Order: sequence, then C-alpha cells, then structure tokens
Amino acid sequence: MTASDFTNLHLQYLSTQAEGEVPVAIEHDFHNGRMVDHYFVTPSQNFWNDEAIKPLEGVTGILFLQQPDGAPWKILVNDTTMFKEVYFDFPEEEFRQMLANSHVILPGEEGFVPPSAN
Repeated sequence: MTASDFTNLHLQYLSTQAEGEVPVAIEHDFHNGRMVDHYFVTPSQNFWNDEAIKPLEGVTGILFLQQPDGAPWKILVNDTTMFKEVYFDFPEEEFRQMLANSHVILPGEEGFVPPSAN
C-alpha cells in the first residue's frame, strides 16, 4: 500500500460519511502519550483489488497503527464478519505522505489546529 491508495482523509468530527468512504482510526504516539483519532478515508481501486482484500465479505473499518521505534505502521482491515482481519505494513514515509496529501496534522503533533465547533 502507498499514500495514493488512501485519499480524502478527514476527521469524522462534524462530518458525514460520503459514498466510497470507510471509517478509519489512527492510533499514534505524540510527545505526551498515545492517541486514537477517528477519520473517514477513500480507499483506491488498487486497495479494493488487492488479493488480501478481495475475499473479504465487506470492510467495516481500517486502523492505521503506529509501531515503536520507527517500524512501519500496520494497516489493519476489519471484515464485516469480525472473524477476518488483514494486515499490511505501511512505511512511515508513505503514512506521512498520505497525511500531507489530505492536509492532515494529527492531534498532539506540532501544527495541529482543533476543528471549529461552528
């Protein structure tokens, strides 16, 4: 998977899920601890055509999970049956590029501005 396989990443806060979007959680480290944030993302056709994804009965969510010591992130894909899970490695550079492509700064990281309640 690459950054181009995930587009339109945006916070779920005050957002509605658009057609083609999947709920995604990002569990990440920041200077004061660990945080989980909830987003929507649009997976590419390449994602849906992946041999590990095709046999799933349906995708209910995706988790981007930061690993310690700079190891590649894990992408966990949950199936509707809750009995099948698919994992992919996602290099740090690709994860950061995905964020940059959607103009997202994770909460707890420098530059983050909380969404307005307006």
